[in-house]
Amino acid sequence: MRSAPHSRIPLTCPEVAVFFDLAVESARGILRGFTQYIRLNSPWNVNFVSKTVNDIDPSSLENWNGDGILAHIPNAETLEEILSKRCPTVLLARDISQDLTGIHRPDSPLGPVFIRCNNARIGQMAAEYFLQKNFQNFAYVSYSRKVCWCEERRASFVEALERHGFQAACFSPPVSQADWFTQRGELLRWIEDLPKPVAVLAANDFRGRQVLEVCQRAGISVPYDVAVLGVDNDLPVCEMSYPSLSSIEIDWERAGMLCAEALDAMMRGKTPTSPTLYEPIRVVSRNSTEFFQVSDRLVVQILEMIRISRGENLRVADIVEMLPVSERSAQERFKKAMGHSIMEEIKRVRMKNICQIIRETTLPFHEIALSLGFENANHLGQLFKKEFGVTMGEYRKRES
Repeated sequence: MRSAPHSRIPLTCPEVAVFFDLAVESARGILRGFTQYIRLNSPWNVNFVSKTVNDIDPSSLENWNGDGILAHIPNAETLEEILSKRCPTVLLARDISQDLTGIHRPDSPLGPVFIRCNNARIGQMAAEYFLQKNFQNFAYVSYSRKVCWCEERRASFVEALERHGFQAACFSPPVSQADWFTQRGELLRWIEDLPKPVAVLAANDFRGRQVLEVCQRAGISVPYDVAVLGVDNDLPVCEMSYPSLSSIEIDWERAGMLCAEALDAMMRGKTPTSPTLYEPIRVVSRNSTEFFQVSDRLVVQILEMIRISRGENLRVADIVEMLPVSERSAQERFKKAMGHSIMEEIKRVRMKNICQIIRETTLPFHEIALSLGFENANHLGQLFKKEFGVTMGEYRKRES
């Protein structure tokens, strides 16, 4: 959203220091919004002080005398160093403990102003998503006991489920922050004890990926025994997970705009008037939550084989060859459980995969066609339009 024109033309560019972990998609999304605001308004001279959270070193600002700071702060010590600069400061509060929120001084020209995610809405959205899929068992896996956003998402998720008469089991890692290999065993035992099938909300995508890893190692079927939903929609993490991880997408660019608006106001000696909450947008469904109420383990096995192959170059005969029953028996049991044939499921998964590639990549259609085993894009295009009633180009434009 473009801000109203400024009442004066700045004579110099404000100098702004940015402390951000550029290795994660959330930070890059925030900076896209931050940059958009600057382009629409007066220019700023932006200094990137760090590239990852571990690189954040406030002492690098010892001889810096700039006009404003935007920071993603990992701990109280770093926050204290940042605030010692005594200049307008906006903080992303994702990883800051609740005991630091008292520092928030929105009426001060120096701030700091906290821009926060609406974590309560994330928990509610996850509960609504799982309830629509008719789950009866639920669980939440926290990322850390030391950060307030984990608790906010957990509390909201649990509360939303309780309003519908359900309980949620909760896993919290040790306060001592034991290494992942130690936590993995504890998490595995906890997941094995959960009633199945169970819908699991992970605090973020990194934790969701770890839940998937634990399930894979233990031979626990995802999503038929455990369905997993993450938060952030970090594409590399979600798409490279096995199976691909469903996630709640957050409006990072809006967060960046809010940060820039607040910092701009403070650098002009004004009190920020913009809201300080940014919102989740939607649930992006992938394979980790594509759940069917199936009790027949043979049918689950067939569904798993189709999912792994993504329906590509797969015949019913290939599936039956790996089963301890005849083709007729497999077809009958599958039709009874799913309401359609094995071949129809293969086609459904294949078309779903095609849609995902078109929607989530910018690959040319001829490259998509060749990668999927089609002779050319025309052949794939005809099949796609017959199935969905629109061209691949129209579909990509609409979904983007």
